[in-house]
Amino acid sequence: MGYNFIPMLLALSLLHPVQWEIVSGYGLRCKEEERRALLHIKAEMSFSFKWEGKECCNWEKVTCHPITGHVTDLDFGYFPNDYTINVMLNATIFLPLRQLRSLSLSGLHIYGCMPGTGFESWSGLSNLKMLNLSYNNLDTSTISSLVEIPSLRVLDLEDNPNIQGDNLVKEFTALKLEVVNLRSCRFFGSLPYLGDWSSLKALSLANNNLNGTLTSKGLCRLENLEELDLSNNDFAGNIPACIGNLSSLKLVDLSDNRFEVKFPTSMFERVVSLRYLSLSNNHLEGTLSISSFSNHSYLEVLGLSTSALNFQVEVSNMPFQLQDLELSNCNLSVEPTFLYSQKKLRALDLSNTRSKGLSPVLWLLENNTNLTQLDLHTNFFTGHLRLPLLTHENLSVLDISDNHLSGELPVDVSAKLPNLYYLNLSNNYFKGPVPLISMANLQYLDLSLNNLTDDIQNTLSMNLDYHLNFLDLSNNNFFGSFTNVTHHLEMSTLLLNHNKISRELPLGICNISFWVLDISNNELSGVLPDCIGRAGYMALVLSANHLEGSIPSDICTMSNQLWLLDLSDNKFSGSIPCSNNATLQILDMSKNNLSGKYPMSWLNVSNRLAIDIGQNMLSGELQIWNSTESSLNGFIARDNMFGGHIPEQICHFKYLHILDLSFNNLSGQIPSCIITMGLKYDSDLYMDSGSSTEVEELNFGDANFLIYINKHIILNNYKIQADGLQNYGMELMSKGRFDFHWYKILFLECIIDLSSNKLVGNIPEDIGQMTWLTTLNLSNNHLTSAIPNSVSKLQQLLSLDLSHNSLTGKIPRELTKLTSLEVFSVAYNNLSGPTLDMKAQFATFDNRSYEGNPNLCGPPLSESCFSYHDTKLPPRNKTGDDQGDESIEFLILFSSFSLFFVVSFWGLITVLYFKSNWRCALFNLVDEYGDVMHMGVVLFVRKIRAAQDN
Repeated sequence: MGYNFIPMLLALSLLHPVQWEIVSGYGLRCKEEERRALLHIKAEMSFSFKWEGKECCNWEKVTCHPITGHVTDLDFGYFPNDYTINVMLNATIFLPLRQLRSLSLSGLHIYGCMPGTGFESWSGLSNLKMLNLSYNNLDTSTISSLVEIPSLRVLDLEDNPNIQGDNLVKEFTALKLEVVNLRSCRFFGSLPYLGDWSSLKALSLANNNLNGTLTSKGLCRLENLEELDLSNNDFAGNIPACIGNLSSLKLVDLSDNRFEVKFPTSMFERVVSLRYLSLSNNHLEGTLSISSFSNHSYLEVLGLSTSALNFQVEVSNMPFQLQDLELSNCNLSVEPTFLYSQKKLRALDLSNTRSKGLSPVLWLLENNTNLTQLDLHTNFFTGHLRLPLLTHENLSVLDISDNHLSGELPVDVSAKLPNLYYLNLSNNYFKGPVPLISMANLQYLDLSLNNLTDDIQNTLSMNLDYHLNFLDLSNNNFFGSFTNVTHHLEMSTLLLNHNKISRELPLGICNISFWVLDISNNELSGVLPDCIGRAGYMALVLSANHLEGSIPSDICTMSNQLWLLDLSDNKFSGSIPCSNNATLQILDMSKNNLSGKYPMSWLNVSNRLAIDIGQNMLSGELQIWNSTESSLNGFIARDNMFGGHIPEQICHFKYLHILDLSFNNLSGQIPSCIITMGLKYDSDLYMDSGSSTEVEELNFGDANFLIYINKHIILNNYKIQADGLQNYGMELMSKGRFDFHWYKILFLECIIDLSSNKLVGNIPEDIGQMTWLTTLNLSNNHLTSAIPNSVSKLQQLLSLDLSHNSLTGKIPRELTKLTSLEVFSVAYNNLSGPTLDMKAQFATFDNRSYEGNPNLCGPPLSESCFSYHDTKLPPRNKTGDDQGDESIEFLILFSSFSLFFVVSFWGLITVLYFKSNWRCALFNLVDEYGDVMHMGVVLFVRKIRAAQDN
């Protein structure tokens, strides 16, 4: 939903606690025994806060009963202590607090209890009703002793990743728990049976690993259930219709699963008490009419985003006032005027709903002064971006990217929206300069993919507040240089790629600790400053400029956190500098004028992901060592002058699934062990194939970036689009053409390209074991022998090019099993026999896939395998011995034929002479079919002659 909803909203109200104020004075004194117990707890837990004075009821985090003075509530959650991990709790230190009602120990790194001091000792705390042990490291065996506390009504165990098992749920049913939070634990498999938990009013099992179909599992017996949160699991199939019979439900969150819900449905129409309903990120289909919720006057949160493509929402005036509405990916196809009546919205997501009309930002903000998040991206809104007349204090997130807005940016955006945290106006048609943007809280600003035009120096030095963490001005028309402004920049990510920025890089750029700096595809010139090695970048992208000279050797020691370095498509010369940067994971120095030998120790750093040194003038032999533990995913060295053999050590790269050594001078045979390359990538790929989250987490210093394959980053709990690290690509020959692959190539493409070398010998017989391959290119070599039958096992193959070799034999018929092929060529070899059947994918390949093989026949080639010319034996020169041998062979053939004719003819005559009935039958047969047989022979002879004439 639009914000992080914390279930158990009713936890306190369920218990109907006595309301009292916590004040000092009135002569109230805490119990001495309890004061000493509190000091003991502080010392035992190593809390660093100060408790001053003798009146413990006035101490921080302590609440006392206003009449008796007994301690009733303790909240130590997330309170700083001297421990960072592995706290063993002595639960008995709380026993003197006999009147304790509520206790919070969340986030204190507790991973167990000391022997003999477990939670079972709290059975004497007969008033303890609320217990919060969330965000610790407790396991199932430790938690199970909580069943000894019969007074418990509210139990929060969220984010204890070692809690699991159906048995735990069964044990807890012995308690009369009303609120249970098991979010982000470690429950696997199907939903545990819940029917015996009749006292339950609120339950969260969100963000676990539960899967399968959601049969009732006793859910429908929980007549008192008011809140149910099963979001972010892997449930599939239908939602039990009986949930609609739970008339007390106020909150239902089933989002982020794989449920299939076909609308219209009456499942929730009868649950008129609903305040919160989220079915987002499931497979919703059909047509939903908002009017079906006309009786839900209490509804405040409605989430209906979907992964399906055909979910239609029919909108109308709503009889309720929503606070959160999420309709992402639903098909509205109308102007959102149905929201005119809404005045209490806090979060609204209409992204990718095919909505159209003039931008609704103005009236949405004017009507909803409490709106904090507004997401309208990927729609068809037009017109100018107009802002309300009055200042909107609450809006923190505004995303109206990927629309058709035009005109200049509002000059008063900072005054009208002073508290924005996130602003994304990318991929529209805005033009002109960037206005003054000075917001104290703004962290993320994306103005990319527009037609903005200004001197980059003016934009950076005069118009922007430098508290930004992320700024994207890429794909615009900014010009000039930023020589005089670099000392002002303090942001962590700056993206200026695809503009017209020129001149040399300033020396001041070395003094800025960017996480990500991308100035690629501009008009930078000159040399790299020697001081670049002192910079603290995590990612530096300077590709596609006019930089020249040698690469400074200090670049190898650039910080201890450099993760990506892209200097490709420039004019750098000289050798590749030293290779001792252990943190660098992606390196691209392709398309330059680099020469000399390549430091192969680059390949042997254990955390290296990808290296591209293609299209240079590097030479020498490929030498690899100590590569067993390398995690290298991709190595591209195409179009250089490397010679020698392919080293067998390449087979040790168990994660390597992109290998491009094409257009070099490599010789020798393809190592037979190459089939072991990429084994771990293959197993990891299939192991993760059932996961619904396509994400790779990368740790950048103090920040955790989540890089999605679809080029999204989740940063500080806000969804943002960024084209920094993940817009890194490598150029490969795949599917018969040059493709520019984004960073996702490291996860999706599986390529071996050894084309245009001098390789000899056979294609490895067991190459079919590399089932992960999507592209195999061995063309333009000197390979011989036959095509292995095992190639047919490469079921993921999209491109197969074996052309321009000396392969012999027939094309394996089993290759037709490769139903995913988009590119196929065996042209210019010495293959013989028929081509492959023109069916499935092979019906799309023309004669160019087979040409240059004189002994191949069949479609799509013009040469038929059944023509007259194919039946003639080729002439050959005859020696005297050949003629003698042929005479003997002819004499034997003639004698055998004559003997067969004599025996057969006279045998038949003899039988007919003695068997009169056989003679009659023969004569009748000749009379009946003689003419037909005669005509058939005549027509056959005519066809033969006609074929010869053609």
